[in-house]
Amino acid sequence: MELVVHLNSKKFISDFIEIGIKNFIVGTKYFSCRQAMSLDYQELKDLKEQLKDKKLWVLVNALVEERNLDELANHLAKLNEIQVAGILFQDFGVLQICKENNYTFEMIYSPDTLNTNQATLNYLKTLGITSAFLAREIPLDEKMMIAKSTDLKTMIQVHGVEYMAYSKRKLLSNYFKETGIDHGVLIDDNLMIQANAVDYRCHIYEDKFGCHILSEKQLCTLDILSNFSCFDYLYFESLFIDDLKVVEIVSLYQEAIKSIDNKNYGKVSKELIGMLHQIENKVEYHHSFMFDATVYKIDDVRKREENERSK
Repeated sequence: MELVVHLNSKKFISDFIEIGIKNFIVGTKYFSCRQAMSLDYQELKDLKEQLKDKKLWVLVNALVEERNLDELANHLAKLNEIQVAGILFQDFGVLQICKENNYTFEMIYSPDTLNTNQATLNYLKTLGITSAFLAREIPLDEKMMIAKSTDLKTMIQVHGVEYMAYSKRKLLSNYFKETGIDHGVLIDDNLMIQANAVDYRCHIYEDKFGCHILSEKQLCTLDILSNFSCFDYLYFESLFIDDLKVVEIVSLYQEAIKSIDNKNYGKVSKELIGMLHQIENKVEYHHSFMFDATVYKIDDVRKREENERSK
């Protein structure tokens, strides 16, 4: 059970290493989606050297069109030259190119919503996949069952905003064009969206790969972390969190893991939760789908949609 930090800054690398973080994820300017930081190849190489023996994984999680396959192959060759430890991907074209070139990356299959059962994961292992990011939408007990029933290493998100939806269409740009509104659409423009008949908002932004929607509420598992010992990697999402606060909150999770090993987690976790709310007193935290076993019947969904249209 090790923390994996999605970096949103290069400022505090030494601090992360000092508190014991061994695994880092970054995005690049090429084939990365929902990244907190976009590095070019030289910046990636410099970061790899700075991290020394720590693992550096790269997001290659864009959906790739056929016309971009040569560019993707060149990108993966560059990552191989830099000797990054692994890549997070969802397009099987990435896996095929890596196999054809005998690249030795740790291949972390991260399709956002599809890793929901152990049978699929055990089959994926036969294809050369070494790790899998479990879907956020299934309850914790099912995640635990999957982790205990597969030979693949498993990753689970433990903190931060969560992926909600994605479209390759430029939804925001098209909307602003049709309405005549002059507004930016990038992640730094801090746009929010709220659907009818719901009481929560979501972050929404565009990049060159399309439109992305993420939760405003943040997942927090500091108070239930003792249940996660069957997972290999605990993913910390840093999007929309101040870079210094990321260090402080990651440190709390690292302390929680130590307390589990020291058999005093129950007492320590309560103190850590209090410290978290001192660091981030304006963020609404929840357990997300961890204990949500709700089944939505299609007839009920259709009725709800009809009611919404009739208003």
